[in-house]
Amino acid sequence: MKKIKGVNVHNLEVVVKGDISRHDVDLGALTLSVEDREFIFDVVQSYSEDTEDGIRISCDIEPDEETFDECPYNLTKEDLLDCEHNNLERTLFVGGEEDFELVSILFHFDIDGQDYQIKIEQE
Repeated sequence: MKKIKGVNVHNLEVVVKGDISRHDVDLGALTLSVEDREFIFDVVQSYSEDTEDGIRISCDIEPDEETFDECPYNLTKEDLLDCEHNNLERTLFVGGEEDFELVSILFHFDIDGQDYQIKIEQE
């Protein structure tokens, strides 16, 4: 399995509001890219809980090398650490047939034991 060297991926956290259940929300690929470097994760399993902010969906993610076989999987930990200055594109496909409000998407990871989170945009 491909990895971003020096990065320990924790999960993806999606918060939505509306009169829906977790199964009404379609979560797809998380794409991180800058210049000619890119890494694509896919949701493999998710867990949801009701909170004051809405439904919090925690997603286990991993690279899907078969589906995204043209991805170079060459993003670096420096790309993640400098994401605000290097214009790292970060998108997650979020869809569904029901109306809901997307509150937030956060990508959680650590580098050398230091926890980080990056805000993700809806594709």
